[in-house]
Amino acid sequence: MHYLPVAIVTGATRGIGKAISQKLLQKGLSCIMLGSTKESIKYVAMDKDYSQSKSLYQRHCAMAIDFKKWPHWLDCETYDGIEYFKNKPPLKQKYHTVFDPCDKWSTNELYYYVNLLINCAGLTQESLSVRTTASQMQDIMNVNFMSPVTMTNICIKQMMKSQRRRPELSNESAQLTIINISSILHSGEMKVPGTSVYSASKAALSRFTEVLAREMEPRGVRCFAVSPGLVKGTDMIQNLPVSSKEVLETAIGTNELSTPAEVAQEVWSLYNNTKMHK
Repeated sequence: MHYLPVAIVTGATRGIGKAISQKLLQKGLSCIMLGSTKESIKYVAMDKDYSQSKSLYQRHCAMAIDFKKWPHWLDCETYDGIEYFKNKPPLKQKYHTVFDPCDKWSTNELYYYVNLLINCAGLTQESLSVRTTASQMQDIMNVNFMSPVTMTNICIKQMMKSQRRRPELSNESAQLTIINISSILHSGEMKVPGTSVYSASKAALSRFTEVLAREMEPRGVRCFAVSPGLVKGTDMIQNLPVSSKEVLETAIGTNELSTPAEVAQEVWSLYNNTKMHK
């Protein structure tokens, strides 16, 4: 029996999430890549990196789940998806759960199981708090906090279920891992006008991750928060008002600018360095 770890990456269609997905694929992991709409996941098919496999059994797909619709996205009967094959055209799919691809890929000789979740989906703020509507605030919190917490909870349950059924999985790969992409703005020292609700959502995600790590330590699940600064080419940079961007650049220094690829490398290092110690 071949045991094959699978990573779930949210916000995988662009920016940091896309770079993380590409890094994992390059390292030979199978990936389930989540985007917000059917249109957004179509762009994944345009990138040749997603049609190539680095290992014989590597599989990958994209799935559309709108995190703005928390908690109702949990109740959807099916999710639109696209599966990618080496040297074959992409195939449209319907999935019943986020874990459905693992079941479809598994055979009598191959067992695909989720052992890595990366919550990277994020929604930025584009105005001062007093100009931010209730609907916009709800969308930001749903995407940046409520949905990542829900994804974390359902993935941990699935991870532990797989290991109860197949105890030998603990010897097969890196330890069960949750990585939440937060932001430098989660810090109480960073006070950038125009980011109040966004900053609060990321502060909540960071604090959630810290406490979750303590909760899950006895159960063998590692939990990390990565808090990038200004990352080139992301929505956070593009949508931030000029005055707010200047405040942020002054606070952290322009030499702290990073790239999505650098964040992806940090994520890979965290995952790859969490081997079980026997």
